[in-house]
Amino acid sequence: MAFTGEQVLGYSMTGYGWFLPFCVAVFLILARINKVKFPYFLWLPWIFVVFGYYFNSDFPALHRSIQMLCPIVIGMAVSTYRYQEDHINRFVHLLKYLLVGLVVIIIFRLGVPFTGVLPGVTGLAAESITAILFCTFYATRYSLGSKNDLKWWWFMASIPIVAVTRTAIVVAGLTLPFTWGPMKLSKRILLIIIIIILGFILFHTPRIQKKTFMSGEGEMSDVMSKDFADNARFYMWKHFDEQIKRNPLFGYGAGAGERFVRQITNGASGYPHNDWRLTLYDYGIFGTVIYVFCISLAVMHAYKKSKQSIGESRLLFLTGAASFIPFMMLMYSDNIMVYVSFFGNLQFTILGLAYASRSQAESPERKKIKIRW
Repeated sequence: MAFTGEQVLGYSMTGYGWFLPFCVAVFLILARINKVKFPYFLWLPWIFVVFGYYFNSDFPALHRSIQMLCPIVIGMAVSTYRYQEDHINRFVHLLKYLLVGLVVIIIFRLGVPFTGVLPGVTGLAAESITAILFCTFYATRYSLGSKNDLKWWWFMASIPIVAVTRTAIVVAGLTLPFTWGPMKLSKRILLIIIIIILGFILFHTPRIQKKTFMSGEGEMSDVMSKDFADNARFYMWKHFDEQIKRNPLFGYGAGAGERFVRQITNGASGYPHNDWRLTLYDYGIFGTVIYVFCISLAVMHAYKKSKQSIGESRLLFLTGAASFIPFMMLMYSDNIMVYVSFFGNLQFTILGLAYASRSQAESPERKKIKIRW
């Protein structure tokens, strides 16, 4: 994240950030194929769609295709190892170091130590996306009884606010009251009320107002007006919607959406900042429905496993299941499907750890030992 704009040998550091782990994961899977515990079969329909469309596409789509499948490969590789409860505890502890590192990177990218002020535009969308995954994790941990983790949730929820990433602010706020962990309905309602009040106050702060309205100020009722600063999103989405209606069922092929964006923006952008529309454009209703179907299966499977798990394994299953909700929400305004370095890889690492630790708990050797918690 610290070097997202830097290039080495003609490739960005962000690219190395997902491609190198992908290569290592492939090697581990090939070497330990019989030890994979991650339920990759749940994703087979989507994998077949991605490969099928790639091999029949007239557009360059290898890069995006591999990126979209990278988290699944990471989850499989992580699940090939055996993890006991102390290993999971160590991973949870290491996440706090990663969290602190994320904050340090953000502070220096903002230039706050040198200027002493927050810039109006930050370009920290990717970091905000990572923060939301952390929000999901700490909201789940809080719901499971770790009261101290509420402060870590607030800490992470403040990152999209500092970054002024509007959709991410909303999504981060919702991760706490809508956590998949056990929480009383009365507490959820109270949290929703608090977040709505804070959101209303935040909406009227100078930085949010300046980012949201071209005139620099406005009300909630003005959000969909001509004064709303959408960064050309609505322009791109309108053109996408028109083209999707002409070929809705099977789409235009893998990589077609990126080519179309560059055409309508004169090369200014390669993505429409809306993964739902991009997926519909490339894979049509057919591919998009299969993608949603696979996500649904993955969510239900992980949630079911959480009911059969205890300790940190339960935490990881609940976090993994819940993380797909903010993921799908962020698909509406960003390109999180290819932001694997910032969300997907860590998301599936959590799931891979959960399945591996669950498998270890069910192994014959462990069943011989009476574990007391």
